[in-house]
Amino acid sequence: MSIQEFNTLWLYRIVHIDNLAYLLKHGMYNKNHAQADANYITIGDSILIQQRSEYPVGINPPNGLLGDYVPFYFGPLSPMLYNIATGYRAVTKRAQEDIIYICCSVKSIIDNCEQWCFTDGHAKNAITTFYNNLDLKHVDIQLTGQRYWNNTEDDFDRMRKKQAEFLVKSHVPPNCIKNIVVYNAKSEEKVNNLVKEFKGDINIHVNPNKRFYY
Repeated sequence: MSIQEFNTLWLYRIVHIDNLAYLLKHGMYNKNHAQADANYITIGDSILIQQRSEYPVGINPPNGLLGDYVPFYFGPLSPMLYNIATGYRAVTKRAQEDIIYICCSVKSIIDNCEQWCFTDGHAKNAITTFYNNLDLKHVDIQLTGQRYWNNTEDDFDRMRKKQAEFLVKSHVPPNCIKNIVVYNAKSEEKVNNLVKEFKGDINIHVNPNKRFYY
């Protein structure tokens, strides 16, 4: 992948819709940051989130622990969203209309954030490799955008690779947020009102091509 293609690539972070007002005003902080939202609604696997707080990032720079970073996926429809939508693996089940995608371009992250890295699969996996350059040849970009990610007889590593991550250390400023994807018209209205109040230059999309929600 060329640097030009890298710069036009989009990154996706799923969050609870009630976190949006704070994110639009202050940006995204890692969960243990002194300026993180005290009322932040956590989604996903609480045990995994705690484990990530103690799991080392496998490259220096930027070094540190996964809990020091704001994580993004390279594509929609992550396995974790499936767990959230279904309550699978004891994850707290939530309505998909309450889950939104915060979308940032790789270029905006690199231009505004000094410390970052990315992985070729789920960051908390022993065989995953970390990278800190502008070469994404190790990420299966085509797979990260696919709807179906189960392992197959031809590829027993699809689920890990689907969850490749782009990790930003400490903080992502609000001006990096360029697009927000929502589930339906009800969510769109709520997000649109917040965007008008805090930051008016963000595009809002309702589940484009029906490829962002289960």
